[in-house]
Amino acid sequence: MAEKKPINYSICKSCGTIVPTTHEEQDGKMYLVKQCPSCGVSRALVSTDAERYKQKRELCGYKGEAQTSCSLRCLDCDHGKIPSLVFLDVTNRCNMNCPICLANIPAMGFRFDPSMEYFEKVFKKLGTIEPRPKVQLFGGEPTVRDDLVDIINLAKSHGISARVVTNGIRLADEEYCRILLETRAQLMFAFDGRDPDIYRRIRKNPKAYELKLKALENIRKFKKSKVTIMCTAGYGVNDQCIGDLIDFCHENRDIVAALDLIPITAHWGPEKVDIQSSTNEDVEKMVEAAKPGTEFFPAGLLYKFNTIKEVFNARLTFGGAHPNCESVSLMISDGQKYLPFSKYLKKNQNEALMEAIRLDQELGEKLKHHVLVALSGNTGKKIVCGWVLFKYLRKTVKFEEVFEGSPTIKIGKILLGLALGRKLKDLIRRHSKCQNILRLMVLPFEEKECVESARLVECPAAFAYEHPVTGKIQFMPVCSWTLYKNQILRETAKKYGIAETEVNAKNAAIPSQETRE
Repeated sequence: MAEKKPINYSICKSCGTIVPTTHEEQDGKMYLVKQCPSCGVSRALVSTDAERYKQKRELCGYKGEAQTSCSLRCLDCDHGKIPSLVFLDVTNRCNMNCPICLANIPAMGFRFDPSMEYFEKVFKKLGTIEPRPKVQLFGGEPTVRDDLVDIINLAKSHGISARVVTNGIRLADEEYCRILLETRAQLMFAFDGRDPDIYRRIRKNPKAYELKLKALENIRKFKKSKVTIMCTAGYGVNDQCIGDLIDFCHENRDIVAALDLIPITAHWGPEKVDIQSSTNEDVEKMVEAAKPGTEFFPAGLLYKFNTIKEVFNARLTFGGAHPNCESVSLMISDGQKYLPFSKYLKKNQNEALMEAIRLDQELGEKLKHHVLVALSGNTGKKIVCGWVLFKYLRKTVKFEEVFEGSPTIKIGKILLGLALGRKLKDLIRRHSKCQNILRLMVLPFEEKECVESARLVECPAAFAYEHPVTGKIQFMPVCSWTLYKNQILRETAKKYGIAETEVNAKNAAIPSQETRE
């Protein structure tokens, strides 16, 4: 009897019903094609580059419409996967209310400002998870809550380190910035480029640019750790500014560690904005055009490095993500500017990655029988892995571009440092010409018509919430949160005594719990 293939599901844009979906290539683009019994056939664009979209699947060995799937009935489910990254809505108030945003009062139609009792319940649950997930406090704009520092400290009391996803406006206040950074919370800082016109077009707030620059200067004064810049990117908005934004990250590399790029969607919020929507592949091409030689690969590919991850106790936040979700690239500073990682390789980046994955699998078998492992346990594993990695690097990396003096001695020191438990980034900075590394990630926030169940099952990122009926703290994959968010947060607001502030805004449709095989 033939094995039944998983069915991929999506949402009918017209009626919100959960329906079967398939991928279809047309005119070089990739679409989700949905079969709704009531509304008929509809399509949703998921990529402007079908070839690249398919290549990502091939690189990860992903076959068919869905390797795994689910019903997309997320309210009836607790995700089933322990997330490595948890988002938590703390408010939907905002001091900007950008017209492209889905997560503020004008877009949602009510006010969400839960009490500390709610956060106590959520953090108590998160504190029971091992290993502890990274937690990002989300909004709206978290800094509009005067008790944000209390929320961060409450998280700490349960062993949770919180990141704050912020537009940065309030951090232009030097004293407030100092108080917030004293909590040692990390920051995800929204910054769309150095052209003030960007903020006029998509934020309708040209003053935001100067306030953000002031905030970054304050962060430099009081920083406890580096920030991640989050940029909403789109053609005709800031595609010509991406190269300058990367240069900005280099100029501020003492406070900027990473750059997350989010494809813009023209109709996210309740107010129409005259812009063109972009997909992941569009944003990748913007970066590649600005910095030739840059290559992206699916972040989910990192889950295949099981042996190296285990031996060196590495934690990969997006390992296991679907191949058509997040994509990653690296840039390395030569002291003057950031250069694409490919500059330091003797071969194509994807070829190097596939060879490294094969090497990791071989290592897993080798460590089971190696004498050093038998004699000295994990230390032996690190020595064996280090030696194998050294031989791999000699074949793959242009040592003359990376090291001054004897590469063998420098790499030996790096591998010894790893065996002693030191951080790789510190060792690289100390023993090579690569003084700073900028991680770039294309990080989509889904619109409801592009959600597909095949991408949810193994998703390592989820929103935490209180179920409106059972009262239990549960998790929902980030991509499906937009389907159910308003329903859940409205009920949470009522329960925790927050008076709703109704506004004249259209609420997002909630998908029906009906589905067809």
